Amino acid sequence: MNDMFPTIIYGNTVSQWMVALLYLVSSIIIAKFVYWFISRFLKRLAEKTTTDLDDILIDMFEEPFVLGIVLFGSYMSISKLNIDSDLNHWVSKIFTVLVTINVTWFVARTIIALIDNYLQPKMQAAEGEKDKYVFPIVRRLINIFVWGIGIVTALNNAGYDITAMIAGLGIGGLALAMAAQDSVSNFFGGFTIFTDHPFAVGERICINGFDGYVSEIGMRSFRLRTLNGTEVVIPNSQVTNSIIENISRAPSKKIKLELGLTYDTTPEKIEEAKLILQDIAKNHKDIGDDFATYFMSFGDFSLGILFVYYIRNSADIFQVQSEVNMSILSRFNAAGLNFAFPSQTIYTAK
Repeated sequence: MNDMFPTIIYGNTVSQWMVALLYLVSSIIIAKFVYWFISRFLKRLAEKTTTDLDDILIDMFEEPFVLGIVLFGSYMSISKLNIDSDLNHWVSKIFTVLVTINVTWFVARTIIALIDNYLQPKMQAAEGEKDKYVFPIVRRLINIFVWGIGIVTALNNAGYDITAMIAGLGIGGLALAMAAQDSVSNFFGGFTIFTDHPFAVGERICINGFDGYVSEIGMRSFRLRTLNGTEVVIPNSQVTNSIIENISRAPSKKIKLELGLTYDTTPEKIEEAKLILQDIAKNHKDIGDDFATYFMSFGDFSLGILFVYYIRNSADIFQVQSEVNMSILSRFNAAGLNFAFPSQTIYTAK
């Protein structure tokens, strides 16, 4: 066959280039056929079984296996060419690394798929909120660990001195850690959030003067939706250095309401006002039993009544306050209890 195409191109005859191309094209065709066969037959066969394990394994095996066929065909294609020994040595190393990375890809995605399908539902259904937020960290660390082993194995198979590289990475890692202290402190701050659990997504907290609801917790920062509707991104390192008030974990919210009645209100009417306030609190489902009313002051233009009540945390605080205020307005007006407003009486000498 070499006699048919004797022309030399880059050290190889046309026949050799055609054979190499044939291996490459054949591997791609075979890979496409295998991909079609797995999708058309094996996956459908796995769907008929009672367990999901075979579905997961076939789905995770499909793409790495197809890529492996293309890599094998590419290697066979290059092996049919006459190339420099040094270049051939480097090509062998590259394919060794690629094959190892491909195997690592299969192992990593299989482990992650098994975790997502079997471990995650159990952790999400757990009663402890901590399990739900620890899961993303565990999942990510496992993925990093598997890929770390795969990369080290790939480099070792390629003939690199892993011990010397690890020693060099140790020195470089120390310098990197010193240069990235903020990132490291944010990482450990995130670890503190997931382990110590000072707050969770959806809870209302106060930190560094910001008051709002936690909307997202990440590895570097967490997001706070303030009562004004703005979003604040706070580094996780602030968690270890700041005082955090978790408002959502309080059993109830204390409300102090000061009311002013006109000076022509009789003592009997003051008592009636207190009874009305007590009745409103007693009959509202979202107000606790520890409410109180007091006749507190003789103000400049009003008689002061203090109404203290506690809204249960499970309720909408603003909605409850609105309902209570509306009840006070309606019942005070019906009872002839008049609210005072700032006024002055001026006496002139004749």
